[in-house]
Amino acid sequence: MLNNRALRATLTSYYEAIGSHEFDAIPKYFTPSMTIVTLSGSQTLTGSQEISDLYRKLWTTWSSQGISTEMGYSPDQFVVLPVQANCNLVKTQLTNYDFDGNQLQSWNCTYVMVKEDDNWLINLATSDNQASSQWQ
Repeated sequence: MLNNRALRATLTSYYEAIGSHEFDAIPKYFTPSMTIVTLSGSQTLTGSQEISDLYRKLWTTWSSQGISTEMGYSPDQFVVLPVQANCNLVKTQLTNYDFDGNQLQSWNCTYVMVKEDDNWLINLATSDNQASSQWQ
């Protein structure tokens, strides 16, 4: 259960960093090299700058589509599936909103999280978010 609490804390802090536009803080929630898979394809990123830039680009795309970076989620509903002692799969559902706070859509995310030192970090992130289908 302690691992689940730490995983939930990592994802919650990650979502809060996105919502508050703290793009330079986002890389600390990822392994130094990570892969993101969206409806537009997949990208492997290495280093903090590439990861920060990816999220800045995501914000630009969402903003042009009228989508806020605020996301709805429930840490109590994160599904944690153990893979091995230092690796877990986490499934969650997110909701996004327009700039007036109106709900737009919900989508699924799955993360492969690995333990490095005492931290749980995202190594692989997947999303079936329709808004990401035009995000290159």
